[in-house]
Amino acid sequence: MKRISQGATLRALVAGGACASVLLVAACGSSDDPSTGTASSAGTEKRTVVFMAPNTTPTRYIQQDGPAFEAAMKALDPNVEVQFVNANGDSNTQLSQANAAIAAGAKALVVVAADPNLSAGLLQAAEQANVPVIGYENPPIKGKMYAQVVFDPKKVGVQQAEYFAEQVKSGALGDKPVKVARQYGNKGDVYTTEMLAGQNEVIDPLIASGDITVVCEDYIKDWAPDNATKATEQCLTKTQNDVDAFFAFYDGITAGMIAALKGKDLDIPVYGGQNPELTGLQYMLTGDQQDDVLKAFKVEADAAAKITLAAINGQQPPADLVKDTIDNGAMQVPTAKLDATLIHLEEGKDPGDAVQQAVDLGMFTWEQICAGPAADTPTCKAKK
Repeated sequence: MKRISQGATLRALVAGGACASVLLVAACGSSDDPSTGTASSAGTEKRTVVFMAPNTTPTRYIQQDGPAFEAAMKALDPNVEVQFVNANGDSNTQLSQANAAIAAGAKALVVVAADPNLSAGLLQAAEQANVPVIGYENPPIKGKMYAQVVFDPKKVGVQQAEYFAEQVKSGALGDKPVKVARQYGNKGDVYTTEMLAGQNEVIDPLIASGDITVVCEDYIKDWAPDNATKATEQCLTKTQNDVDAFFAFYDGITAGMIAALKGKDLDIPVYGGQNPELTGLQYMLTGDQQDDVLKAFKVEADAAAKITLAAINGQQPPADLVKDTIDNGAMQVPTAKLDATLIHLEEGKDPGDAVQQAVDLGMFTWEQICAGPAADTPTCKAKK
């Protein structure tokens, strides 16, 4: 099969909606069919794996994870071809893409669920066709899966909450009780459920002691920044702007919070970054966001590639990676839980010292970070 360049792959991923599956040959009516087992010049069978991105937000699945997964698979087995699809946030589209992939002979599906609450049909279709599903970061639920890989969401929640609790206890957020507005991820997602459990281990005692009063709390549908902006605006109206801090789950949500605060010219600290998005790191440089949880996307992509190769070879998930399980509502899914790193601003220190860790992990370059809202910060002026 003709190899698709990375540039073309990413353009197709972003475009995603013109055809239910831009790159899946069966969905677009191409005569190139991966089920034929197209042979290489050495006569080795080609096998196809489909990486299923949920949408273009977060951007990481298109810009970082997808290319890193493809590179990792190529290094492990050059005869495994990776194809990409983008559901544009629609679970029905993602189901159609899965069915097209199965019909075209895909040997495995690597799935970031468009909406985990609506993903049972995808898992059922894959099970009936005996095609293994590997969940990735925000996995599908309520069905059979081969395995999944995540940055341990409960630990991420604990990391965020421990730093936030330090600010409450130190008096950095003012007199107690500290009035906090909380925003979570998409309701029902495994990642949301696990992260919230982690945060609450730390936060609930502070609520019980009267150190924190939660004045607003919202689940943010699809983790979308615009939904976070709306929730923030509603909270500010409800409280008449009387909020001491906003505490979130992810950089897209913090970006939505910050947009609402800037729209009202309010200076209220925002905590709870994660992933990271480029905006999160930029807002750390401007001082609008206080912290971020860094995830080495390449590490997750490499782990997913090893798990996927084991799946299509009919082997058990690699024991050195897959050491835990998570209940997805239908089974205990074998899970590789990865560790993440929290960075935060420190009084009197260049915020670039914290952001440098994201650069060191290869997530973004300083050229990318020092654009948009961060361009005129002292850190970025020094980098030029």
